[in-house]
Amino acid sequence: MKAKNLIILSGLVCLIILSISCTKANLDDDFPPGDVPPVAGGYTTADQVAAANLVAYWGFNGDLKDGVSGVSGTNSGMSYSEGIKGQALTGAVAANKAYATATPSDAVKNLKAYSISLWVNTPQNVGATGLVSIGHKSEFWANVNIFLDNGPAGVGRFKTIFRNNNNTPANYQADNGVQDVSGAFNTWVNYIITYDETGVVRSYINGSLTTTKTGTPVPTQPQFSNVGPVVFGALHFMTVPSSTSGSTGEGWAGYLSGKLDEVRIYNKALTPIEVSALAILERRGQ
Repeated sequence: MKAKNLIILSGLVCLIILSISCTKANLDDDFPPGDVPPVAGGYTTADQVAAANLVAYWGFNGDLKDGVSGVSGTNSGMSYSEGIKGQALTGAVAANKAYATATPSDAVKNLKAYSISLWVNTPQNVGATGLVSIGHKSEFWANVNIFLDNGPAGVGRFKTIFRNNNNTPANYQADNGVQDVSGAFNTWVNYIITYDETGVVRSYINGSLTTTKTGTPVPTQPQFSNVGPVVFGALHFMTVPSSTSGSTGEGWAGYLSGKLDEVRIYNKALTPIEVSALAILERRGQ
């Protein structure tokens, strides 16, 4: 009887040792306590994503300095509050007509293929609300217009109207359709638009592809012309005075009352892996 018990006990010990050994082998790729695994692509911070292609970056950590060029923008009534990462540029009530502007660098003016990424957290918009625009000094629409259009209650209707390079007619504009996001207000939402060398335009919400459109292949010359200021929190014709001779303001357009953060411009179309990594890492505050 004792011999039988000894055999059973020995078997249990072997099973425990085997179990520990197997568990250890499965945990060989664990990260130190408190760390999180890198996202696809091996990135651990947002700044690592397409770092060589970043041509402008506004983190809005208490100022309007472009982290790439070092040039500071101009604040017209906006403030700073807690952001998705550090602080965020924060609007005011619509009547205050708050917005901010920045002088685009030559790298921004001369973009061909490009990507623009931003985060927004705002109450329901009233009127078409500009988020980020790359202005045009004489056209109604800017070279790039990223804004929240009017949609059903609780639905964030993200939209981009963009200059489809300098083909004839000179003011030809295209848009990427509508990206409707339910429950998009009073929470952080990441929006990225990319334009690649073949003319394909893609829109991403929180790292996931929402829309693909075919534009015009990138020419040898830059996409943009007669470039005006970069405008945050309003469409470019809603600055005071207007940034374009194409309009002095529109009654259907409004001003951002919420928060805008982590605006990045790249001189290439980000890949799906890069888009996903950027959205994940910035949401983590990395």
